[in-house]
Amino acid sequence: MSNINKIKVVVLGGAEVGKSAVTVRYLTKRFIGEYSSSSDFLYRHSVTFDSVTTEVEIMDTSKCAKTGCLYEHIRWGDAFLVVYSICDKSSFADAEDYLQQLSKLKLPSYYTALLLGNKRDLDHSRTITVNEGQELSLKFACQFYEVSAAESFAGVSLAFQSFLREARSVQLLRALPIRRKLGVNSVSKVLGNIFGKNTKDRKKRPSLSI
Repeated sequence: MSNINKIKVVVLGGAEVGKSAVTVRYLTKRFIGEYSSSSDFLYRHSVTFDSVTTEVEIMDTSKCAKTGCLYEHIRWGDAFLVVYSICDKSSFADAEDYLQQLSKLKLPSYYTALLLGNKRDLDHSRTITVNEGQELSLKFACQFYEVSAAESFAGVSLAFQSFLREARSVQLLRALPIRRKLGVNSVSKVLGNIFGKNTKDRKKRPSLSI
C-alpha cells in the first residue's frame, strides 16, 4: 500500500492519563482501565473516508516517549494524539511540552495533531477547565476534544474520526502537483487556510467536550 493510503499515528501523554484506554476504546469499543507496560504497542486499523480505505498504524507509546524515544516517535509519525487528564495539571503541562516539541521538530502543516482531554467522567475532580484546553489547542492550531474513555465509546470515536479525516486530507493535499510548483512555504499557507492553522482562522478549529 502506498504511503498516501497510510497514516502513522503516535499517541503521546504523561503517565496514567489513559493513552492505552483511549486507543483500545476506539479500536475495540471496550474499556480496560488498568494498563502496566514499559513497551510501546503498535496497532493496525483501517478506516474508510469517501469510499477510500486507508491503513492506520497507531503507536501507543510508553513512558520512554518522555525520555530518549520522543525524537524517533515524532520522526516516525504523521499524526499525533496528545492526551492529558483533566484531573492532573502536570499531565496538561506535559501535553503542552509535547505540542511544543512537535512544532519544533516537524515542518508546519506536515503533520496533524489532536489535543485530547480524558477522564471527563471525573468532572468533580477537574483541575483543567475546558477553556484552558481550548486555549492550548488554539496556541498550537490543533483540534481539541474532551472525552471519557471509561464512559463513552461514541465520544472517543468521534474525536478519532475527525482527527484521522484531517490527517488523510493533509496527506492528499501534500501529494497534489501544487506542492512541486509552489514549494513548501506556499503549501503550508494553503493548508493553513483550509484547516485553520492561520491565526485569523484558529477559532474555526474543531473543539468539543463530549
